[in-house]
Amino acid sequence: MTTAPAVAGSFELAAPLMGEVEALTDELVRRILDAEHGYVESTSLTREQLREACLANVTALISNLAGAHPIDLESARAAGRLKAEQGVPLAALLHAFRLGGRLIWEKLMQRSEADHPRALLEMAAQVWALVDVYSDAASEAYRLSTDARAEQDADVRRRLARAVFAGHGSNPAAVTDALRAFRIPDRGSFVVVSAEAQCSGISTPGVDAIWDSEVDGVLGLLFAHSDVALDAVIGAIPAGSGTIGVSAMFWSQSDTPAAVEQARLARACARVEQTASTRFDAVPIPLLLAANPDSGRVAARQILGKLLDLPDAERSSLLATLEAWFQSKGSTTDAAERLHYHRNTVLYRLRRIGELTGRDFLDPIHASELFIGLRAYQLCMDGVVQSA
Repeated sequence: MTTAPAVAGSFELAAPLMGEVEALTDELVRRILDAEHGYVESTSLTREQLREACLANVTALISNLAGAHPIDLESARAAGRLKAEQGVPLAALLHAFRLGGRLIWEKLMQRSEADHPRALLEMAAQVWALVDVYSDAASEAYRLSTDARAEQDADVRRRLARAVFAGHGSNPAAVTDALRAFRIPDRGSFVVVSAEAQCSGISTPGVDAIWDSEVDGVLGLLFAHSDVALDAVIGAIPAGSGTIGVSAMFWSQSDTPAAVEQARLARACARVEQTASTRFDAVPIPLLLAANPDSGRVAARQILGKLLDLPDAERSSLLATLEAWFQSKGSTTDAAERLHYHRNTVLYRLRRIGELTGRDFLDPIHASELFIGLRAYQLCMDGVVQSA
């Protein structure tokens, strides 16, 4: 960097101030503290730190004005980083630089009196240009430091959240820190949610939540002082929020890791349930199949038999009819309305399913087996049935 543009007589005006930087710094600190009430009291910045930063910047500004040194913005950047780290508002930082520029300008006017009037006049632009350059450098360093700190805080929060979901077995000290940081009670009403994305509007007064990202979505720990409050929040999740699995309710935060597995299993089942969220304790058969996919594939093959060997379009059509019939609680009329078919079409397809599987949909035992076979196919053979 070069020095500021020289003005005839300007170096002579500024040079004597080199011997007054200590006194000027003390005056600047006093002015800053008078103008910015609570500058030190409301932040982590000490008076000594403030003076050190002021001394470095006053020295740099006067040195450049006196032609002793080229522009060096490191003191400004250091001040920006320090103020960001200590919680000083950016506006207060910039005000301090303006106060410093005003103080230096006042001293230049006092020293000049009748000497070098033109130099003093032209030097005004030089002083405030320097203040702008230093303020810009400080602001940029402040923002970079703030961004880095926010990212670091977010990373710390992610690590703490991960410790909560992993449990005491992985890192007891980290779990203790996390419980304290998130103010998670030892006992209360808890559920874990596994979802595609953080559920909007899931937090309400009296219900708290922490979230952690996963490869295929997020985990959420919801906790409250009552089961009723949690039930209300889960029940209010809007349709269209994606696949959401909810663990069984539990009452000690130490049971969180087990609830995580429940929520993940419930979410695996959610793609075949026509509800906004799928609760672990509401879908026992799909849960058994999702937890044992190899057995599920065997069951699908044994129960559905020749139906699985049909061309894709015909197989999907028959399975969609079976799904609609179960969703309609065995009513062929309601199933026909769901599918926009005639009732006789639904009956024909159900009989066709019976021919292919050897199971009569009117027989309760056979019907239950068909339900298991359908869910096994949907959950374990990557054959999600499309409504048709």
